[in-house]
Amino acid sequence: MSSIALAATHSPTPLPAPFTPPHIAPPARPLNRLAFIAKFVRNPLLVVPQAVYEQDVVRFPGRPVVWVTEPGLIKAVLLDQREQFRKLVQIRLLSPLLGKGILTSEGSEWKWQRQTSAPMFRHHELTTFVPTFVRATRDLLARWRQAPSGTTHDIEHDMTRVTFDVISATLLPSADATVGAAIERSARLFQKAGAWSQLYAVANAPPWLPQPGRRSQRQAVHMLRSSVAAMLHERRGAAHARDDLMHRLMQAHDPETGAPMTEEQLIDNLLTFYLAGHETTAKALTWTLYLLARSPAWAGVLKDEIARVTGGADVAAEHIDKLGLTQQVIKESMRIYPPVPMMSRQAVADTALGGHAITAGTSVVLPIYALHRHAARWPNPHLFDPERFAPEQEAKMSRYQYMPFGAGPRICIGMAFAMIEATAMLASMLQCARFATIAGHEPEPVARVTLAPRGGMPLRVWLE
Repeated sequence: MSSIALAATHSPTPLPAPFTPPHIAPPARPLNRLAFIAKFVRNPLLVVPQAVYEQDVVRFPGRPVVWVTEPGLIKAVLLDQREQFRKLVQIRLLSPLLGKGILTSEGSEWKWQRQTSAPMFRHHELTTFVPTFVRATRDLLARWRQAPSGTTHDIEHDMTRVTFDVISATLLPSADATVGAAIERSARLFQKAGAWSQLYAVANAPPWLPQPGRRSQRQAVHMLRSSVAAMLHERRGAAHARDDLMHRLMQAHDPETGAPMTEEQLIDNLLTFYLAGHETTAKALTWTLYLLARSPAWAGVLKDEIARVTGGADVAAEHIDKLGLTQQVIKESMRIYPPVPMMSRQAVADTALGGHAITAGTSVVLPIYALHRHAARWPNPHLFDPERFAPEQEAKMSRYQYMPFGAGPRICIGMAFAMIEATAMLASMLQCARFATIAGHEPEPVARVTLAPRGGMPLRVWLE
């Protein structure tokens, strides 16, 4: 998680009671083949058996899949034995769009791309972005004010838009105002057929097998990569170079060969940061606002904390560490609704994992959604209870028990950026906005690449 140190968060008055938001009801036993396909295409979380929420390792005869939720074994897969486990499914799923960028490359190719990007994500660099986070949020509030107070807004769409505005204004600025809209449209088109792509990747189906939605995905990939190529062309023609992530990527050279990034590598990485750099934060904020809409008492506690810390002024960098309860709510939101709900690695050789024989080709699934609700690691796991992340409680957690940004060497490079961004933006919204759910709308968490609410996230918004 973020390296931000939390201030003491104990309130002199009792904190609101926990409550149970919507969650997946897992099947009691493994599904047969047809039921598995039907459920997976609707929502991959619907195929995760109940045993995965209760046991450390789950496998079923005749199936080359092992579900792992024990922190020590997860550490083995992601760190200690990482040479035996590769991210083949994720690469197959995302490489048509992201090529061989930082998310979909491995080995030395991944290492030098990460080293090139890492300086932009140092803490002192990130805190300079807080005014931009706040400014983007104020722009969103101004758009909301154009409608009568109490109007229903599509919060998922709004969070996606505002976090894209942030990534465009901080790490990857562009003078081309059309890029954002093009990327947003194309990303929606790409994800629309995402369920079948996930299924084919998990099943290792042959590439020639007909796939529903493949044509629209190819169109989306072409539009996305063309938009980013145009942005690169615009940057190269700019009169003045700006020291941002795009500039550093353009100036980077492979330490082994001395070669700069090719045009394709630049597009791969720019798309990775554009999409991954805002999508996860957008989903975290979407679910957090939903939970606060469900619990006006918790929203009130946070408003009090924000007012006390900021004195009514705009949120600033020096306030972030002091917004302890606000961060606890965000962290608990990401436990219940992890932005990336599932990971996997594939064994590339016969090996063993905690005494369990693993044959080459076995898929080791790390179901983050189930891990975050595991009965052996979390008391009353379906309850929304931010007190779990009080500093003294969080200090006791295994690093491989709570993984909203992954773990190990491939942990999300932007996790601190995302946590500071989410804290600043949520606090800025709560300073003058109040949220309420829509009667009858119970959002089902759906696992695509990220965790999306089925039917979107309509919330009523009142502004002060």
